Amino acid sequence: MSLEQELRRALKRKDPPRGFDDRVLAKIARGETARITAPTRTWTHAFLPIAASLMVAVGATYYVQQQQLRQARAAQAETERTVSDVVLALQVASETVAAAQAKVEEMTRYEPTNDY
Repeated sequence: MSLEQELRRALKRKDPPRGFDDRVLAKIARGETARITAPTRTWTHAFLPIAASLMVAVGATYYVQQQQLRQARAAQAETERTVSDVVLALQVASETVAAAQAKVEEMTRYEPTNDY
């Protein structure tokens, strides 16, 4: 069934039930006023807590990710500092070994040889 046919069927004029007009006129004669009831909004009662929970979850997730990112950056910076310290230590050790080698070569150059 097409949408247009469904709309026509749903919006087709219907006659009121028998006695409807008599009941309305009787209520008017008695002075009764129409009672207007506010529509119930059951979904709005659940919507606010759900939205608040989602906001808290998103905020907490963002906070945790930022903390992990800070920790990773700090660990990377510490690793880089350690690497530069090791490189410096190796340079100092290399220079010390080179100086010791030079001294040993100098000492062996001037030592008299005992060829008897």
